[in-house]
Amino acid sequence: MAQVSSGTTIAGAWSGAAMSPAEAESQRLAALYRYGVLETGSEPAFDAITELAACICDTQASLISLVDRDRLWFKAQTGFEGDSAPRTHAPCAQAIEQADDRLLLADPAGDPRFAAHPALGAAGGWHTYAGAPLVTPQGWAVGTLCVLDRTARSLSSRQQHALRLLAEQAVAQLELRRASALLDLQGNTDEVTGLWNRTAFERRLAQEWTRWSRHGGDLALLAVDLDHFKHFNDLHGHPVGDEALRQAAQGLEGSLRGHDVLAHCGAGEFSVLLPSTDTGGAMAAAERMRIALAAVPWVVEPLTASIGVAVAVRAADIEPIALTRRAHRGLTHAKAQGRNCVELCLT
Repeated sequence: MAQVSSGTTIAGAWSGAAMSPAEAESQRLAALYRYGVLETGSEPAFDAITELAACICDTQASLISLVDRDRLWFKAQTGFEGDSAPRTHAPCAQAIEQADDRLLLADPAGDPRFAAHPALGAAGGWHTYAGAPLVTPQGWAVGTLCVLDRTARSLSSRQQHALRLLAEQAVAQLELRRASALLDLQGNTDEVTGLWNRTAFERRLAQEWTRWSRHGGDLALLAVDLDHFKHFNDLHGHPVGDEALRQAAQGLEGSLRGHDVLAHCGAGEFSVLLPSTDTGGAMAAAERMRIALAAVPWVVEPLTASIGVAVAVRAADIEPIALTRRAHRGLTHAKAQGRNCVELCLT
């Protein structure tokens, strides 16, 4: 099957035309990653698009295929098993290189460019492929909406047009999803530090608590309070206090792992959730945070922190608030010990 053009050019469909291939690919991947959609679950809006594409084009399968660095990841699929496939030899990877809105029409099993692909080539038995590029408003092709069939056939001009329109709808859904995520982030973010706020932290704690209750493992929580922060704020003023909070947030965050959760819960108080962390790991993390604050280039005078540590205990803790209360009791003990220290609360 040959490539067919609609004759309509997408403005900036290949935004990297003036860049080196490596730079253009880097920018294209950044555009894909900004959607935050990889490795997410099924969503009805995307599932409906692949179902409609297969129905309109009268094909056995349809995919929303996002082209990652070395793989295809399928956000939605109809009539196709699996959620990813290699990028090498994939027709979807070829389709995103189109300079306009042409469909890539091919016989994957018979085309030497694609026959070796383990899922979309000869091994999969697919003899019809039609892929419309998913082009962002900024002009980056991040994937395709494609249809497949195991018999060699062609699409009518109306079917091709419908596939392009559905590809545009898939991009619109990606944009809507990203906008919604940004709104959620704004509602979950502390304005001063940019960290999660108390509400978002408590919601995440509840999620991790449910996981821990069902599957076991370890879970720890730290209560962190900047020592004498109220006096610091009163002495130097709120603008300086806010800058100190931002510096503290950066110092604390830099000492944590990528999947740990740090939140600013008000005044000089921070909370830290440490999934899959036992007592020794939690104490070590708390000490790293205390030391990290000592290395911060504070705006006026150095601040220290007292830290309370609590680890979930299956026999004793029946709800998240029990863990939170023990962490705060540990914090109280740390302050009683003279501040700028770490205390574990077991009961």
